[in-house]
Amino acid sequence: MNRQLVENILAVIKASTDKSVIVKGLTKLRTDVVKDKNGILLFREAGGVAPMVRFLSKPHEQILEVALSIMGNCCTDELSCKEALENKIFIPLATILKSIPNPLIQCRACRLLGNLAKVDANQLLSTHCPAIAQALCRIIEDASDVQTRMMAFRACRFLLANTQFMKHFLQSSGLTILLRILSATMKNESNDAEEKLLTDAQAPLKVGLKRNQHREKYFEEVARNLEGVRSDIFDHEVLKNSTRNSNAYIIPEERAALDLVCEILKCLLVISELQMSNVVWESLNRANCTLAPIVYFITDEKKNKHRSAALKILSNLSKNQGAFYILSSADSILAACELLVADEDLSESERRHCIHIISILSTDACNRSKIRRSGALRKFIAMIKDTGPPAEKASILNVLINFQYDNMSMDLMLREGLVLVLIKELNVYISSEEEFYKKKREEKLQSTKKRKLPDVVKEGKCKFAKVREETFFDSDSPSSSPRSYNGPSSPCSSSRSMSPVGSGYLYQPNQADSDEESYSPVCSDDEEEEDEQDTSSHLYNNPNASNNDHTIIMNLLDLAAHSEEDSILIEDEEEISQDVPAIKLPQLGNLPHNTIDVIDNLLFRVTCLVTKSNDLGKPETMNTLIKALNLFGVNTDFSGSLTNILLESQFFGNVIRQGISHQLYQLTKVKETSKDGFGFLDTLTSVGECNYGKEELARLLRSDDVISQKRAAITVGYLIRSKPLLYQFLNDGNALTLLLGIILSSRQDDFTAEAVDALTCMSRYTLGINVPQLNGDKRLDEYDEFVEDAGQSLHEHCDMRFVVHAPLRENEASTEGSESFECVEDDKNTTSTATTNVDFNKALLCSTSDVFNTMLNSDFREGKEGEIHLRNYTVSGLRYFLNLIVRKSKNLKYNIPPADKYSALLEAFEMSRIYIIPEMEQFVLQMLIALLDETNCLDVLEWSMKNYHVELTEMTINYYLCSSLSTEAKVNLFRTADYSTYSTEWFQMIMEAILARCRNGF
Repeated sequence: MNRQLVENILAVIKASTDKSVIVKGLTKLRTDVVKDKNGILLFREAGGVAPMVRFLSKPHEQILEVALSIMGNCCTDELSCKEALENKIFIPLATILKSIPNPLIQCRACRLLGNLAKVDANQLLSTHCPAIAQALCRIIEDASDVQTRMMAFRACRFLLANTQFMKHFLQSSGLTILLRILSATMKNESNDAEEKLLTDAQAPLKVGLKRNQHREKYFEEVARNLEGVRSDIFDHEVLKNSTRNSNAYIIPEERAALDLVCEILKCLLVISELQMSNVVWESLNRANCTLAPIVYFITDEKKNKHRSAALKILSNLSKNQGAFYILSSADSILAACELLVADEDLSESERRHCIHIISILSTDACNRSKIRRSGALRKFIAMIKDTGPPAEKASILNVLINFQYDNMSMDLMLREGLVLVLIKELNVYISSEEEFYKKKREEKLQSTKKRKLPDVVKEGKCKFAKVREETFFDSDSPSSSPRSYNGPSSPCSSSRSMSPVGSGYLYQPNQADSDEESYSPVCSDDEEEEDEQDTSSHLYNNPNASNNDHTIIMNLLDLAAHSEEDSILIEDEEEISQDVPAIKLPQLGNLPHNTIDVIDNLLFRVTCLVTKSNDLGKPETMNTLIKALNLFGVNTDFSGSLTNILLESQFFGNVIRQGISHQLYQLTKVKETSKDGFGFLDTLTSVGECNYGKEELARLLRSDDVISQKRAAITVGYLIRSKPLLYQFLNDGNALTLLLGIILSSRQDDFTAEAVDALTCMSRYTLGINVPQLNGDKRLDEYDEFVEDAGQSLHEHCDMRFVVHAPLRENEASTEGSESFECVEDDKNTTSTATTNVDFNKALLCSTSDVFNTMLNSDFREGKEGEIHLRNYTVSGLRYFLNLIVRKSKNLKYNIPPADKYSALLEAFEMSRIYIIPEMEQFVLQMLIALLDETNCLDVLEWSMKNYHVELTEMTINYYLCSSLSTEAKVNLFRTADYSTYSTEWFQMIMEAILARCRNGF
């Protein structure tokens, strides 16, 4: 048929007043023109859309039926839809839906409405939204024709993209009607007959149960709200009939009913992605609506093509606050658990939806018992052990956190290896995220310095993001979650407010509110994509931010993108929409940053249990916790977890053998963790000084295993604070000899560093040994530096001189013009020496020291001809000594030699003693102590031993024991002293200095 003929037909029906002619013309157009795409294009170009819209206002059912059919076909074309909307088709269409009960007309009208909604639902609903929503709900409820209901459901599915329609649809009880129809369509009549026979046979029992039904409900509600209730008490009574009743519903065999079920599932899929208020769910509960027909599709049958859609519907619905009870009552938790446990071939999205459903419903104590009994808890542990997507592991961890107060579940998970699973994930995460978090901590430290925050702020608990979950449940509802944030009394509101069951001595950190990231474990198909900067910036969100910001209406499925070619008599089937692939958040490591806090909380809860898992005492557990403290800081539950492990005496032997005390001491060397590092050591001290700890240390010190002996001796140095007990271990237990033996051994290994640090820790913090030190910057500010200039005279009136005799070194260059050489014979040896003259003022020298006055003004050989001969000193030492005399005469502050001229300082000290200049001697002694380091310590020791200077000897011995040198430098310092002239005396004095301090503390 050509365009001219179409235009002629349109002209005839527009001009005719005879209804039979109009019907005949419309039928001709429907059968011969708008039967395919080309015909629809021809019809639109011939100007047929506008007349058809006008025909929809005709009060003649046959005309309306044919016109609606034509427009239904035409509106499969987008341009035709737009033209129809421009001609205000929604006005007559709304009237038809409201007023004409004819099923065929309703079917055609709903089909047309759906096609129009695919193109522009907003314009269609601009003025008639309430009327259209009410009309569709009425048609769905009252229509007996399956095809009419299907078209009504289809129209609703496309219109639900409009929030106003969604609102009026729910107000008209649309969701209630939809669920009732689904239940009625899938009802298994044969099962109803069996239940009736069973009821008749047990009539007396049924009456008794009905009479006590309120008591059972009360018990279930109490159990549901008791987060810490003992599951073993009510498990049997609550769960004895918890097996899914899979005979209540059945997939209909009739083709029409099956198509209706599929259309309802499509509609539910769209509705499930919208956020609904608690009022809607309360109305569903009052109407006794159930989601059991949807749950029926969750089976492990391979041919079940509706399983994915059903899982997605339930998963999406669980994001609504009020859906908790209706989901629980429909056995959705059992269905998800059974599917997860039974089927190994689930798709990633199906597995994700199962985990999500379990995650939301596991906040209920009864549901947690069902999860445990179904085997899903074991399955979760196995899934985390396997290599899987990080997002899936994060979701599972968010499920497991709900079981932290269920002791039976915790025991089961511990037997399945929960601790090692958590440690493995934490260790992998730390390895991949170490640089990231170091950078973040440095940035935070810099910003803190710029803002000059007070110390109180610096001790805040926001090292990393804290998991905060949305308030999913109404606290007044029987199905309210104990994890709800509505009430501070809930033990599960946060791990920061946990009040664990168990021993009272366990570490319980003061968990104040912190800057936490609002985070929900809810698994969604469409996740917002964030860049790395956005993710990190959320670490310090306002803790008072409203959770409502996270109640975002999800994006609707873009069902309008699918083209549809409807025929006149046969409507095309549409497949159930598939899952939209999730947009993954950018991951910097193995798990999302905020999931680490879940691991933190779970580990802390495990350590709070009365019965501790042996896995807590394994090396990888404690080592990983210490690494986490280094990475995240100590203001986390990792600190509490480690403290609880260290407090447990059963792990003390492992602490000794693994060298944990040495790792804890390393925390004290970092400013941010110093205080807490000492706290951990104090915790271990309380165990080490108890009877069990003392016996364990004594046993290992007496054992034949050399490694155990070394570890025990090192542990004694770190932990024992009681001086009588320390003396007993060091002297009687030979621990001090072992420590020094490890350090002085020619074979250097890991024990060497541990022994050095243990000796330093014991000397400084237990025995109180210290050496006065001057800060380097302050030293430079307070004292000028003496720069030696050999050609410069030290005094303007020089009338005497010092003659310095020094052995001539090979290839030594002359530094002064007054230098000469001489040979000195000593028995058979002839020594070549270089002499250097240093001029000075005789009067100044005599007025400074009586010794110099006697030497220069008497018959002393050294003073003849105004010369003083020095044979054991260097020119540098002499010139520095004379420089001090000059500065003293001018009342100037003393100066100090450069660091590489420490020997000059030591020579000046010796000369100030020989020539009896007390004030100068005291100053130089202070400088000797202040400038002491690893390069000159041995020289000072040997000089003090040689010259019997007790104060300087004691000072150098203390420096060996308590100096804060690097481990390598201190080992070299000890070994150099051990090979010196006074090695035997040095070793004995080291021993005596330590033991004497212990004895003094008795």
